[in-house]
This record gives sequence, C-alpha cells and structure tokens, in this order.
Amino acid sequence: MSGHAGGRGGAGLGAVEIARLLGLPEPTPEQVAVIEAPLEPVLVVAGAGSGKTETMTARVVHLVANGLVERDRVLGLTFTRKAAGELAERVRRRLRALDLVLGRGVRRAEEGDTGREGGAGGALVAPTVSTYNAYAAALVTEHALRLGVEPTARVLGDAGRWQVAHDVVHTWAEDLETDLAPSTVTAAVLGLAGALAEHLVPPEKVRAFADEWCERVAALPPGGRGGVPGPVRELLASVRLRGRLMDLVEEFTARKRAADLVDFGDQVALAARLAAEAPEVGATERARFAVVLLDEYQDTSVAQLALLRSLFGGGPDGKGAGTGHPVTAVGDPHQSIYGWRGASAGGLERFPGQFPRADGAPARVLALSTSWRNDAAVLDAANLVGGPLREATAERSGLDLPLLRPRPGAGEGEVAVVVAETTQEEARAVAAFVAERRAALAARRAAAGSRAEPVRAAVLCRKRSQFPVLHAALLEAGLPVEVVGLGGLLLEPEVVDLRAALEAAHDPSRGDALMRLLTGPRARLGLADVHALGDWAAELAEQDRAHGVEPRTIVDALDELPPPGWVGRRGRALSDAGRDRLADLAGVLRAIRRAAGLSLPDLVGEAERLLGLDIEVAARPGRPPAAARAHLDAFRAVAAEYEAATDDVAGGSLGGFLAWLAAAEAEERGLEAPVVDLDPDAVQLLTVHAAKGLEWDVVAVPGLVEGTFPARVQTSGWVGDRGELPTALRGDRDHLPDVVLDGAADLRDVAQRITDYRAAYAAHHQAEERRLAYVALTRARAHLLVSAAWWGDGVRPATLSPFLAELLEAADAERLPLVRLAEAPDPAADGAPVRPASEAEAATWPPERPLGARQDAVLAAAAAVRAAARA
Repeated sequence: MSGHAGGRGGAGLGAVEIARLLGLPEPTPEQVAVIEAPLEPVLVVAGAGSGKTETMTARVVHLVANGLVERDRVLGLTFTRKAAGELAERVRRRLRALDLVLGRGVRRAEEGDTGREGGAGGALVAPTVSTYNAYAAALVTEHALRLGVEPTARVLGDAGRWQVAHDVVHTWAEDLETDLAPSTVTAAVLGLAGALAEHLVPPEKVRAFADEWCERVAALPPGGRGGVPGPVRELLASVRLRGRLMDLVEEFTARKRAADLVDFGDQVALAARLAAEAPEVGATERARFAVVLLDEYQDTSVAQLALLRSLFGGGPDGKGAGTGHPVTAVGDPHQSIYGWRGASAGGLERFPGQFPRADGAPARVLALSTSWRNDAAVLDAANLVGGPLREATAERSGLDLPLLRPRPGAGEGEVAVVVAETTQEEARAVAAFVAERRAALAARRAAAGSRAEPVRAAVLCRKRSQFPVLHAALLEAGLPVEVVGLGGLLLEPEVVDLRAALEAAHDPSRGDALMRLLTGPRARLGLADVHALGDWAAELAEQDRAHGVEPRTIVDALDELPPPGWVGRRGRALSDAGRDRLADLAGVLRAIRRAAGLSLPDLVGEAERLLGLDIEVAARPGRPPAAARAHLDAFRAVAAEYEAATDDVAGGSLGGFLAWLAAAEAEERGLEAPVVDLDPDAVQLLTVHAAKGLEWDVVAVPGLVEGTFPARVQTSGWVGDRGELPTALRGDRDHLPDVVLDGAADLRDVAQRITDYRAAYAAHHQAEERRLAYVALTRARAHLLVSAAWWGDGVRPATLSPFLAELLEAADAERLPLVRLAEAPDPAADGAPVRPASEAEAATWPPERPLGARQDAVLAAAAAVRAAARA
C-alpha cells in the first residue's frame, strides 16, 4: 500500500491502490505526486492532453477516501458549464464506485449515517463544482445587501450588454468631440466598462490618468523641428477621448442598476470587492470549503485572481488570513490565449507567491508532462513550436516547464505539410487530406473489429475569412461539414442575403448591403444596370445638395427609379429587365420596413419569406428539407436569443441586433456561439479559439503565412485601441509593455517611446499567436496537416509563417518527421514573382448558367409557374 505524501501519519489508501480498486489505469509518478500532495497550496503545470481532469478527480477521491476532507467541503472552479458538469459527474461517479467497492455505502446506510463524516458514504452530499463566474454570482447574491445590490438582480449577457450600450450611445446628447461611428463608440464603451470591472479600476482613475498624462505631455518641449509629432498627437486625442467616454461608461452602469441588471464583469468585480472589504466572508468560505481546486488558472482575470487571493490566499500583502489554505491550481501557460478577454498576463506564474504556504514560503510547483492525447510526431511538432514560450517563461519567472512526453504505447502519428501555389489549391489539399485520413482510420478501426466509433476531424482556422474557400473545398470532396459558431453562420450565402436585406431596409446608408442584393441571386443585376443605378443615385444626391437637404443614397434611389427612357450623363440607362428586378427588390425592402413592428424572430422570418429564401434552399438537390433550412433556422434562433437576452432592456431593436452582428463579424475571437454538441460524423470548420479544450483524430491547420497565422497586429494595445485600459491602470501591468513618460526629454522622445511600445506590443502579440499555434497543433490525436499558400488575395506572394518555417527547418535537420505532401516553389526565389491567374479571376460574372446542371429544369419550372399564373 502506498503512503500518503500529505503526512497522513499512518497507513491509508494511496493513489495507486485506489486506481486498482476501481479498475483504472495506474497513475504515473507525476500524477501520484499531485494526487497525494499535502494539504497546502500547490501549482500544477499541466500540458495539453496531460490528464489534468482525471488527476483532479483522483485527488478529490483520494482526499475523501482517506478522511482528509468531507466530500461536501471541496470546491472546484472552472470556466465553462460543460467542464464543470463533466468534472462534477466524474467525481461523483468515482466516489460512488469507491463506496461500493469498499462496502461503505451499504454499511453507512444500515447505520443511518448520511456520510458527512470523513470519506465514507455520502450519497446525499457531493463536492461543489462551478464556473468562476457562477461562484462569484453566488457570493454576490448571498451578500447583495452588504454591497448595495438587489439580491434579485438579473444577469445581462453579451447581447444585452450590447443593446444597453447601443442605446446609451445613440441617445447621448453631449458632444464627444469625435467623428467615430456610433458602433465604434459602442464597442469602446463596452471594452472600457469590461476592463474597469476586470481590473477593479473606478472611472475617476481613468479621468485622472487622462488629465495627468495629457498635462505632462503638453508641458514637454517639441524637440526636433518643432510641433507635435503625429504619434503623440494621435495618442493625446485617444487618451482625452477615453476620459470623456467615462461619462458614457457611468451612464451604462447607471442604466444597468436602474433596471436591476448586472453583467458577468460586474459580478466578479463586486465579489472581489466583497472579499477584500469583508474579512468575515473569506473566513466563512474557508470554513465551508476545506479544499479548493482551480482549473484553467492561466485564463483567470485580475478581478478573479483578486477574489480568490482574498478568500483563499495571502491577500494583497501575501499575509492574509487565507495563507496556507489548501488550494490546488492547475494550468498551462502555453494555452493562455484569452488575454484579449481579460485573462491576466502572468497570473499562473504569480501563483506561488500569491498563495504561499502557512510558513510564508511560495507554493510548491508540480508538473504533468505525459500527453495522453497526441501521438509522437504531433507532440514533437507541438513541443518545437512551444519551445520559445517555454524559454521565455523560464527567463521571466524561473518557472521550469517540462517538455510533454508521449504516453506509453503512443502511436507514431503523422505531421504532414502542404505549401500550395494558391489558397484554392491549398483548400483542395486540405479537403483531400481530411477525406483520405478519415477513410483510412475508419477502415483500420473496422478491420480491428473495434466498436465503430466515428473518426472525428476538424479544420482549424486563425480567421473566419478563411472559411468560405475551405468550406467549398470540403463540400466538393463529398465531406459533411459543420461550421461552428456565430461567425461561421454569418458567412452562409442565404444568411448573408437575409442580413443584407435587413441592413438595407433598416439603414439607407448601407449601400454595401444593397450591392449584395443587387448582384446576388434575388436581383441578378448585370454590371451595366448597377452602373446605371449608381449614376441615377448620384444625380438624386446632386439635386438634394443643390436644395440644401440630406443627399439621398443608392438605397433611396431604389424607391425612386428614373422615368422610362432616362439616360444618364455618361450615356447609361437601365435595361427593361433590370428595371423590373429593381422595382421588385424595392417592394421587398418596403415590405420589410412595414414589418418592423414585429418581434425580431418574426421579422427575420418575414424577410426570409419575402426574399424567397425558404423556397430557394428547399430546392437544393440532395438535401432533406430540415437540413436545407438549417442555416436559416439557426439565424432565426440567434435573433430569438438576442431578443430574449435584451428583454430586460425593453427588448432588442433591429438596429441593436444588426450592430451586434457587425461586432460578431468584426471580432475574430468574440461573440462566438458556444460550442455545445458537435456532430461526430461531420468535419468541423472552426476558429482555433473555439477549438480550445477539444480534440480530433484528424486536424488540418491551414493559412500558415504571415498576416493570417500569425495574424497581423490589428491595434497597438492601449495606444491604438480606444476600448483598452492604459497599461499603467491594469492589474497585470508588470507583465506588459507601456509608454513611460518618466525621463522623457521632449515630444520627439515621447514619439520614439510610442514607436518602441508598438514594437514591444507586436512582440507580445507574436507570443500570443505562438500560444494559439500550440493550441491548434495539440488538438490532433493522430494526423495533423499544416499548410500554406504563396498567393492569397494580395498582389505579392506571402511569407511563410515562422511556425511553419520552424517545422520545415527541423525536418530538414532530421529533428522532426514531416511528410511533405506538396511543396510549391517560392515565387520570390527568382526575383520577380508573377501572380498566377486565379480561378476566381478567370470566372465570368454574372455566370451564364448560375444553376449549373439544374439550370434548364429550373427555367422550365419557372415558365410553367408563370403560365399557370396567367391562365
């Protein structure tokens, strides 16, 4: 019988013995060290696929089985309800099995014991497993009156937050001294409100920072040629705007409170304030939970860290009443990919000091370094890409992260590479790889006589803009495809048309939405008619300007078509067919406007009917009606969810809904629909961010070129993003670059410091992209494809991603087994690259036969319908 590392003082059930009793694989020595760790703070660095959930479950079972903690005095926190449910169910199932094996459940029941003592019995009690946000919400509800918050306050989701902020911005009467679009201001207000909550900063501190920063800059001499350098002038304007936006943030907060609403950020911030200001709350929680497990610790925010540190750690000064409380934090710094969502930079690395042992010494650090997911070649590739991250962590904090090792009996695995000439060729290669590997694995499993478990496959993209060409190639290869998330849904053709109609009907300035309708399947307008309509709209706008009124737009021109026989100044005129189609489309948009009083789901349904999309998708060959309608139904469900989420703020308006969709489309990582149950028989197409926590047998990671993966820096941190909190005000500022004014000689010096900051931020961004690449590679169990294309949408050939270049270099040095499926030569190697004629450029528009083989049958059916209508 193995001993207990926690100083049990006598014989007991060790981790290995419990596994044998339950018929489970024996834990590794590393797992045993974690499972049997003393009842004191400990940090567990657990690499991707290293069995952290199993190890956490085993630790709880071990502690309960040995009478070291009562089962209902264990608290486990994680990030998603799905993860919390899985951990809770696994722990309960394991404890019940152990009770049965040891006969404790029967014996306790006969004695009438509920099982609250020690580790025995306990069918009626269980550990508390929750999400971080839900735990914070429970604290706030329990102590609401102490905080001045109503205990009945309702939670506002992302859609509701957007609607409230949208209303604040659109009804704001004061001059913000900016020409930014309302949607941009709304996004900035939401970003700042969230950042204030995440970093526990009151609005007045932002105002004070803005005033002081601008005064210090204004007091400096120009330097150089005189005047204010461009970068300094832009940053001054941005900092001043952030100070003014605090008024809108406060109004946003006031409206939530007036409606008895809180969002997730509010809940965590209120809980953190409660824990800091009321020591008795921490004492109560520590008495209630003798052992605490914190999952995915690398993704916790500053506010969450402050809450946990006050309740169960050393507090702000490291000497709080919670010092030495048994907290086990599990995380992987390589998988910290949510910095944009508030995850605290360096939070995991600071754990040992923030949760010291009872004697004040830093918490112990243990590791799980066996990968139970990845085959050997996949793991080699992931370790290689993660190498610089490991070195940077060791240099920065002294935290030594071990290399992941393959499990005993792991397969060889496969890492393949394709470097294609064009993105279309790359997409076809991805589809072929996925199809061939799925088929081969399925045949192998069938031959082995094993239970027919579906072979799961996924294509992981850095950007949603990669979806269309890949989606088309996968379908062309005969593969069933599931596009995961709201961002993917917005790219579906029928949804694009439906949304465009709603945009054009709602906002006359949305000429871009109208163009989608004009050139899409509804109007099918030719270029000559499009140009003629544009000329007519320009004439109308010119007339309006001459009369001093707001110029009409091209959308307005649709309602006032030119008289028959009109010829524009450039000699253009509408064809008869074009005029008829435009008049028909104008009628559709007017009907949508008249239906604006309907609920959002009903309005979406009416627009769908008016556009004939329901009939169009039903006519698609080879698909049952329910499957053909799937995307339209999903979009209507999104509208219903948005309206339900905004009921607490007087219902969701069409304008708010469309603005929220625009934010979802613009934000590569945010507002994603949650991943619930994926279709095991389909190939999932999703972003890398959405793939976190998931795994597949076959994975392809396309787009490994500079600008795609790694993605270009979209902003320059707080210098370029109006919705970001200045580094100096953030709780994790010690791990982030900043523009420091101390010692600046003049404005030219400040400009240089801004330039240096941008470079430092770009390096910080590159490290985040590398962590994202590590996550992408570690999703594959057996077969991994990494791919790139020299030519995309640009006029110059792409540069291979450093992550792909490192893999190729390691393969050349025989340090990595890499299967080179295709490798087009670098077009820049000959000095003057020539862009190949792409398939898209070679296509004619409008196509002569847009329906392909169905064209004749559809035209015949349409003619029959028209004849019947005339009869």
